[in-house]
Amino acid sequence: MDESPLPIISDTTGLSLGYRARWRLKYLGLSIFGPAERSIMSSPRERIKWDRAMMVLRAHEASGTQADELTIYTASRMESRRPK
Repeated sequence: MDESPLPIISDTTGLSLGYRARWRLKYLGLSIFGPAERSIMSSPRERIKWDRAMMVLRAHEASGTQADELTIYTASRMESRRPK
């Protein structure tokens, strides 16, 4: 499995301005005050990048458009911890 950090996607389809501002603050907080480096699957910083990619991917699916390759790649790198 690829252990490189997930990219921060630039596509903002379906993300409100308020969500993006809160996401940046949360990411900054995790970068400064968060836990030490962890594996991709257990890192809260990587988890919020993945959650953002999943939200964008779902917004593209709802609107019937195709997400870019980086968004699809990021969304496919982790598995959901949420029950289905």
